[in-house]
Amino acid sequence: MRHRPGKYGPQNMAIGMIFNNIFLIKKIKNLIIVIIFLQLNISCSTTLNQTVYDKQSKTRILVGLSNRGGLQQNPFSGWFNNEYDAYALNKEAIQGINNDSENLSIKLFMGTWCRDSRREVPRIYRILDAAGFDESRLTLINLNREKNSPGEEEVGLNIHHVPTVILYNNGNEIGRIIESPVQLLEEDMAAILNGTSYTPNYSDFGVD
Repeated sequence: MRHRPGKYGPQNMAIGMIFNNIFLIKKIKNLIIVIIFLQLNISCSTTLNQTVYDKQSKTRILVGLSNRGGLQQNPFSGWFNNEYDAYALNKEAIQGINNDSENLSIKLFMGTWCRDSRREVPRIYRILDAAGFDESRLTLINLNREKNSPGEEEVGLNIHHVPTVILYNNGNEIGRIIESPVQLLEEDMAAILNGTSYTPNYSDFGVD
């Protein structure tokens, strides 16, 4: 006598498949939630022009990756625009920067809480504008008073004073200006670009 399959065999199989699919869907949903959470964290850490409250100055300061637009916001635009407009350029040095900047990229570390940064950074923008420098090759990073940024862009670069301007040729550092220029900003930049011997301020900082 032939054995007949159980009356509810196919139904049980179908129910089992449904439960497996539900379990799989739940796993996919959890994975999607994790991915979204990670993307949100990454986007938060790389947001441009973040501000935080600075207890010492009792005002907000920029931190992390920034751009000119951030410096055009209150309360930064006043000192930025005043210093930018007032700076008198050395046109000969500007021409030297223009001639030698084809493969130039720049990292500029500053602090909106820092008097030296408020003086020098608008001047740097004025110089780069006059030299026709492509601003997409300028990376602006704002640091807090401990010289840190949320994205840790300063790690490994020995940033101990701000502003610090690091000049790169084809990705290789060729020199830096630390806190203030030795001569004029545009003269220091031209000297670095054309290979003239140049020693920045605080070059021996931390050296015993």
